[in-house]
Amino acid sequence: MKTKFLLVLAATSAFFSALSSVIVAPANAQLTTAPSNVNVTVTVPEVLYLRTVSDIQLDLVPSDLSSALSSGGIATETQPITVADSSPSSGLSTASPFNTTVTKPIPLVFAVWSNNPRSGQGVAVTVSTTTGTLNSAVSGGGSATFTSSVTAPSSQTTAPGLSTPFTGGITLAVNLTGAKAAGSYSGGAIAITANAP
Repeated sequence: MKTKFLLVLAATSAFFSALSSVIVAPANAQLTTAPSNVNVTVTVPEVLYLRTVSDIQLDLVPSDLSSALSSGGIATETQPITVADSSPSSGLSTASPFNTTVTKPIPLVFAVWSNNPRSGQGVAVTVSTTTGTLNSAVSGGGSATFTSSVTAPSSQTTAPGLSTPFTGGITLAVNLTGAKAAGSYSGGAIAITANAP
């Protein structure tokens, strides 16, 4: 019996000794090398992106035509020192009291993105009038003409990049000499061009 007890004790001792060696002995350590520095180069292509509105709708108000007009387009004037009698002329002025050419800015017409790498060149925008005649929607209403230009600034010497664009508007100078009727005048066209020198 004593022998069996000693055998059991020896087996138990061996088991705990083996278990202890498993717990205490470190696991196989992960191998790690020293960092290796790798150089990275990315080449970004040069781009020039122009976004414009598709249409321009310019609504003139009475005060654009004359500061004497009310918001409803009505005015009355008595010209001083004029006398009407039986003579052909009374001295009444027949000169137009209206602004026959109305110049109006259109604030936001284009946006340009450019990553032009040439220092100090940036980006420029130009506008040209391709069809400068506007025809009345009313029969016999006549026509108006216009010219266009980019509202200053028309250029930016620093490339705007790909995130925030260079934005701007245009100015229209509308000549109403041939306009006979109120209402819509259409048919004009402009061309907007962006340039990264």
